[in-house]
Amino acid sequence: MTETQYNVHKAAREGRLNDLIDLLKSGQYDVNQGNFENVRPLHEACLAGQYLCAKLLIDHGADPNLRNIDGATPLCDACSCGNTELVQLLLQSGAEVNPELLPTSPVHEAVFRDNWECLKLVLKHGGLTDKIDWHYGTPLHIAASRNFPKSAKVLLQAGADPNISKHHVTPLHEAARGQNITLVTLLLDYGADVYACNSRGQTARQLVPYPTSPCAEYLQQWESTPKTLKYHCRKTVQKCMGCSEKVLRNLKLPKSLTSFLLFD
Repeated sequence: MTETQYNVHKAAREGRLNDLIDLLKSGQYDVNQGNFENVRPLHEACLAGQYLCAKLLIDHGADPNLRNIDGATPLCDACSCGNTELVQLLLQSGAEVNPELLPTSPVHEAVFRDNWECLKLVLKHGGLTDKIDWHYGTPLHIAASRNFPKSAKVLLQAGADPNISKHHVTPLHEAARGQNITLVTLLLDYGADVYACNSRGQTARQLVPYPTSPCAEYLQQWESTPKTLKYHCRKTVQKCMGCSEKVLRNLKLPKSLTSFLLFD
């Protein structure tokens, strides 16, 4: 890539809209040309949260689905940045929510930074809740390991499986390691199996760093206490009707019942 072509990347990253307008007007630059890491100007704008520059690039033919050397698309970068307007722009411009053969996904990238509002947007447009990144696992594994209860709840309300396993590690195992009672409670409420074992035969309680901590005591209590009829009723209704927020809200149930099923 020539030094002059790099000026487009730099202007997009720094949000210098007027300079970018002048560069594109000259007709000398390819908006889809990447640098040595296949980073395009649109990647730069999205990673930096530069909405106006991104819109200008798209208006001049920038492809919202081109990938950099790591496979990330501009939508992945926008989700990582946390700019909801930018995410919406890309979705409206044809960005793929679930790019094939991608080691990660826009859903994963939103969860990495706890950008739960961006997460809601991509899930609303069909983002997959249970896609596995073999390094980090599913988005719910990430939310649990990084102590992000808000993102975890958004995923669970969208239908994420609380018992999905990555090498025999469930999201509950991850949450127990972090001793986040809010997350542990949330996962258990949504049906996480407290007796599930990892590859070493350990339950979530056995992974809590301090056996006498409140988190360990809570898990032990959950193991030994029979569940209430209310709990079993909620799980049965969720299973029969579909537990995702989108499905439940489309059913137009009484607000109180919808809130009960979604733990609102």
